[in-house]
Amino acid sequence: MQYIMLARDRRKRKSRIKAVIFFIAICSIALGVFLRLNDSASDKAETMAYPLHLDSSMTNDLTSSTNQFQDILADALYPASAYTTSFANETLQSSQILADTRGLNTEDNNATSYEDDLGQDDEAEEVTTHDEFDGLEGLPNDAKDAVANILDVADQAIRIKEQFSHTVVKGETLKDVLELSGLDDETGKQLTEAYPELKHLQAGQQFYWILDNDGKLEYLNWLVSQKKEHTYELQASGQFKRQIIEKKSTWKRDVLRGSMETSFVNSLKSMGLESRQIYQLFSALQWQVSLKQLSKGTKISILVSREYLDGKLTGQGNVEAIHIISNGKSYYAIQADNGRYYNRQGETLGRGFARYPLQRQARISSPFNPVRRHPITGRIAPHKGVDFAMPTGTPVIAPADGTVEKIAYQARGAGRYVVIRHSREYQTVYMHLSRPLVKAGQTVKKGERIALSGNTGGSTGPHLHYEFHINGRPVNPITVKLPGASSSMTTAERKAFLIKAAEVERALR
Repeated sequence: MQYIMLARDRRKRKSRIKAVIFFIAICSIALGVFLRLNDSASDKAETMAYPLHLDSSMTNDLTSSTNQFQDILADALYPASAYTTSFANETLQSSQILADTRGLNTEDNNATSYEDDLGQDDEAEEVTTHDEFDGLEGLPNDAKDAVANILDVADQAIRIKEQFSHTVVKGETLKDVLELSGLDDETGKQLTEAYPELKHLQAGQQFYWILDNDGKLEYLNWLVSQKKEHTYELQASGQFKRQIIEKKSTWKRDVLRGSMETSFVNSLKSMGLESRQIYQLFSALQWQVSLKQLSKGTKISILVSREYLDGKLTGQGNVEAIHIISNGKSYYAIQADNGRYYNRQGETLGRGFARYPLQRQARISSPFNPVRRHPITGRIAPHKGVDFAMPTGTPVIAPADGTVEKIAYQARGAGRYVVIRHSREYQTVYMHLSRPLVKAGQTVKKGERIALSGNTGGSTGPHLHYEFHINGRPVNPITVKLPGASSSMTTAERKAFLIKAAEVERALR
């Protein structure tokens, strides 16, 4: 008897779904008829204004039906089929876009969302686009385990996301450095107020830092010069304790040569590079060549300055240049005095980013806020991006060149969203879209249309939720120092660089 009742309930539910879909379709057709009549009236009488006023009951019925249908789809006892869900969502999105053209879904200046964490997807199309930094991609699991067991602590550090390193470039502040790991402005302010010397960074100086399990700064190492090093360690009191180390070591410039046998990373290790120098090279090369495309036999030459103490390497060093010959093509990355890397002609390797992923600037309805509280639960619900209020169907553009890494849908969270990989370090995310205009794996250019904004998922109104990720951590898209910004050299800097580039080319030829 129970099975008969369950089957009867399923049939009733299917009938309700069909009825609601039919009603939404009828509303959409009626909407189209009104639009056609309005356009005809405008053509016949240009001097008269007959604005189209849709019956309020139709608008309310459409909204009520939409809400009712979403409740039906969310029924946990009798879940709708994937086909039904997909068809229904497309119908709802088309209705929303059509309604927006006549102002039914007007711009909501307070539109936002509180469920933007990318959890379980209902639909997803994804490709792997970034270069694996650990160099173990493609190995069997037992081989990976064997390699991991014999690596020393220093080599393992590069695979731990909570450890970061960076070489300072001209014009950077401590805020810019720490932002690479997603730290907020307050951490940098706390350190610079306590230790003002951190306000005066110089190009070429190096930082290495560690975050704790809560994503807060735990340890910071600053290589001030070849003879001085500062460390800052978080104490139980919440303050940082500084230690100044005067070094009695010597620095030497070495030329390292080798060829790629397995992975690029393992090849660099076998040549004698430490974890921090490998990370430095990845940052230098990420815009110029896809490291996954490098094949066995690729020739590698590196010019590196390294620290020696009592004749032994300390692990500190700075990569001044690298030369790669792969498939008959030659690639150079040479460090200038400003700390940035350029090719032999002095052209920047970085690519410029646009500040906004839009053709025109839109109103910010909800800013980036890592300590935002949920209005209902009162719990902290970090807002990891910026919300731009706009009508459904507004074009969204790529802020820089990249590859579409993922297109997915979450009914209760991010809605329809797109993820673009711009390099190993940088990703951008676009949520609550009505329709993607690209496919996973597709290459996009700066300024190219990638989607139409919408109101899908857990959204309070039509808007675009935009995130900017560095090393997998969200940062404020409005204030972050964009890659490629202010990367040009002065005439004097360029002249000095070209002299150095000629010397490097002779050394690494």
